[in-house]
Amino acid sequence: MLLKALLKQSILRLSMACMLIVPIIVSANERAKLSDLNAFVANLDTFSAKFEQTQPDESLFALNRSTGYFAMKRPGQLLWVYEKPEPQKIIADGRNVWVYDVDLDQATVRALANVEADFPLSWLLYREPLSERFNIIPGSVKDGVSWYNLTPKEGTFFQSLEVAIANGKMVQIWMYQNADNVTKVVFNDIKQNQPVRDQQFDFHPPKGVDVIGQALP
Repeated sequence: MLLKALLKQSILRLSMACMLIVPIIVSANERAKLSDLNAFVANLDTFSAKFEQTQPDESLFALNRSTGYFAMKRPGQLLWVYEKPEPQKIIADGRNVWVYDVDLDQATVRALANVEADFPLSWLLYREPLSERFNIIPGSVKDGVSWYNLTPKEGTFFQSLEVAIANGKMVQIWMYQNADNVTKVVFNDIKQNQPVRDQQFDFHPPKGVDVIGQALP
């Protein structure tokens, strides 16, 4: 239970959303093309970017801001690094998900297959149609950015996602945990389908770090 709680707490930091939901009812000439989202998912091999994340604090009256770096490579590899205000790493190596809290000298690990349903970015990690996992509603197009609402077909840690695509790249992703607890992530310096370092998806706990859980070989 502790491992699950720690992992979910870290996944919550990845949750994406905003209090203003993207309008879904739009005229035909303003509606995002579902084919653009499907093409992004189908053609994606690697993705890396810097990010800025905003998330309501516990009071829901103020925003916490975080910055860091994100990289992924199919199949099943992901790195999410919080650089400020508190250093933390989340690494998926294709089999396991590691959460490394630098300040706590603590790492938790769990099988990737056991957390995919509650992992908001897991749909990026495999070449499978989004329609198998989500009900998708194309939203609005504004300033060249197309928005899409993704609602999970099965119960998950989050209620829905909003994904923004511009020029074939994912530029924002939001998650709605509920109407009052939503977080927004904006990507910049995006590199898509370019070489990434495989070593960054490997995690070996530093000496002295307390490890919770058992990694799959």
